[in-house]
Amino acid sequence: MMMKNINISKIILVLMLFMLTGCEKYLETKIYNQATVDNFPKTESDVINALIPFYSQFKPDWGATDISSKNRGVYDFSFTVAYLGYTWATSTQSDESFDEYYSAYGQFTLGSSSHLNSSGQSFYDRVSYVGKLTLLIDNIEKSSFNKKDQLAGEAKAMRAWFMFIMYDLYGPVSIKLDPADNLTNDFVPRMSNTDYVNAMVSDLNSAIAVLPSMYNNTGNWGRISTGVARMILLKIYMHEKDWADAKKVGMDLMGMGYNVNTPYKNVFTTPQNLDVIYAVPGNSAQYNWWYPSVLPEDAKTVLGIDVSEGQKWRLVHMPWDFYDKYQPGDLRLQTIASSYVTNKGVTIGRENPQKMPGAIPVKYTNYVKNTLSFDLVIYRYADVLLSMAEIENELNNGPTTNAIGYTKQITDRANTTIPASATASYAAFKQFLLDERGRELYDEFGIRRQDLIRNGSFISNAISRGITWARNYMVLWPIPSDVIDQSFVNGEPVVKQNDGY
Repeated sequence: MMMKNINISKIILVLMLFMLTGCEKYLETKIYNQATVDNFPKTESDVINALIPFYSQFKPDWGATDISSKNRGVYDFSFTVAYLGYTWATSTQSDESFDEYYSAYGQFTLGSSSHLNSSGQSFYDRVSYVGKLTLLIDNIEKSSFNKKDQLAGEAKAMRAWFMFIMYDLYGPVSIKLDPADNLTNDFVPRMSNTDYVNAMVSDLNSAIAVLPSMYNNTGNWGRISTGVARMILLKIYMHEKDWADAKKVGMDLMGMGYNVNTPYKNVFTTPQNLDVIYAVPGNSAQYNWWYPSVLPEDAKTVLGIDVSEGQKWRLVHMPWDFYDKYQPGDLRLQTIASSYVTNKGVTIGRENPQKMPGAIPVKYTNYVKNTLSFDLVIYRYADVLLSMAEIENELNNGPTTNAIGYTKQITDRANTTIPASATASYAAFKQFLLDERGRELYDEFGIRRQDLIRNGSFISNAISRGITWARNYMVLWPIPSDVIDQSFVNGEPVVKQNDGY
């Protein structure tokens, strides 16, 4: 498997050989050793190895300081690490997750220098990865490899994915998609939304044309397939509210063989099941911090699972208001604990708010002590079905038979129903879908934040939770101040700050 078979020494070697196209300034790609863009990669195996550092950005462990950003000294947290990663940061900005430590993300107090604090969660640093991928793609396309189209497609899909994650957080960022530009120290202005989106779409369509359909139950599980590329493309079109193009991609995804036949609880414990479009493969060499991040320190048993051994910090929890969106009997509650048993045998529930301020989003119920190496789910087919229901509602100004049918596949599996009131109007169905997506997709790779923003209720939702200082411009995060400072030319910054900061 792509991620399971990675040798740590190989990762280090590849990082040394390839990623040391680092920067004295933020986007510089000065060559520090002899593995230049002219002589690397030489083989198809080199390309696969060169992609490892990019895939490793999604690992469930903490992350690392990118060698190429050593002069900034910013630690790049993994996108999927349970605490301090992209998934956590975006979840705590929504109503599905509360950060026990009142972070700048969850409290909407981000400033342009917030990314440079001791925690240093600067997702903006992945701008440099886009430049590295651009150089890699150029070298692949100039090669004579037998599978150069497929390898270039995989790299293009990865580039689009990095671009989308940053677009989701910051809007268009200052990136270089011309290989020649990546060999200079000059900053480039931020693209328009249209140009940036078109660049992502172009990369993904190129990838879809050449990549294998899907990798479920194959030795390549963990690599980007056509299914993954289409899922990212669907996310982009949903973000832009381009309902017609989103529907085309959704229809393509529905014809690929994915399904929601796996019971909800088992979706997260059965590797490579057909509800999962992409997951980060479990790896015994990479510790998964999900359980320590959600379990109370004194917990012995949660959802009947013995969790007495191992680290437990309870850094985040699910607010009770969100938990109460579920109806009794909803099978998804089998993955969320409303109480737990302490080491002293005492049952703690919501009646004790000091000890239990919210529910425990266990999600992955296959806890095995000292073996926290389960697959971490990123994208699922259930998201496709609920997206298609939303698309139908938007295109037809109200729910259609198809929209209700797509949604019913989700509610049937959860042992719940769609109330008649939910299908009475466009607005009613839209609200029901927003809630249903929350119930189905909680704590999954930035989805809730994206949903609230698309729904137009991200800021009002925050205000209703007591964050009265939240403002509309806060749907985007600030560009790190050092990026703007370094980009000055003739007294003006080439990279402009987002409005409001």
